[in-house]
Amino acid sequence: MGLALTNTRVRSALERTVLAVDTTVNSGTINPGDAVYNTGVGAAQLQAPSGLTAAIVSEIAKFKGISQDAYPIPYSDSLTETVTNPAVAVLVEGEFSFKTTAGDSLVPGSDVSIGVDPQHVQLASNLAPAAPTCALSATAASATNGLANAQHSVALTWITALGETAPGPATDGATTLTTGVDPSITVTVPAFPAYALACGIYVDGLLADTATAAGGVTVSGYSGSLNAAPLHSALAIGVVAEDQTSVGGSVGSTVTGAVGQNVVVKIAPKA
Repeated sequence: MGLALTNTRVRSALERTVLAVDTTVNSGTINPGDAVYNTGVGAAQLQAPSGLTAAIVSEIAKFKGISQDAYPIPYSDSLTETVTNPAVAVLVEGEFSFKTTAGDSLVPGSDVSIGVDPQHVQLASNLAPAAPTCALSATAASATNGLANAQHSVALTWITALGETAPGPATDGATTLTTGVDPSITVTVPAFPAYALACGIYVDGLLADTATAAGGVTVSGYSGSLNAAPLHSALAIGVVAEDQTSVGGSVGSTVTGAVGQNVVVKIAPKA
């Protein structure tokens, strides 16, 4: 089971609520340990079986917690029973054991988002843009805040209906200029994923421009508002907990995603 709900695997105070089941989503199927969201009608599985979409981002915004119950209700000999006005208990705060995504390296404090099903998570950084292709040029700056003659760290974020992802890998300009004029930077924005509305371009950790389509963008200074790059992803549903001892790790250990590997994730209600 991806999310272990026994008392040996949950080590913080639990807050619980009860939600009706929205039987129109996946025939109402909910398993113990499923991440669920509130559709407005009731609880439904939160999952991204084919990757994140705008619809899944909308569901993450309604993320409620972890189901403690199952529906349809199992009762004997592998049989199940449907009931009128079904409901499930949902744990909205605590630490839970999720299945990992292969290739992820998770450390305490890592943001995680929903994985391939309601009991898997993936690093939220998987959803950030790749490092952009960029180059410095000697074009004089026209923006409020000019760029110094130097290499600059450039990183991108995806702007979604839920907010920004954390920045992807940063890259430096190809050349250090010595021309005596403020340079501009030409940035190649990658193809947008289905859930992105725009792309934030951060130079040296400060917002420089916003792109609404893939392709080349020239920036010649920082945004006048001097917005700093976000530290966490708006698409996260929780963070990796410090203590991994309940899943075979140690306090403060790194967990490497692999088949059968689990990671402890701390979730709490959103403000």
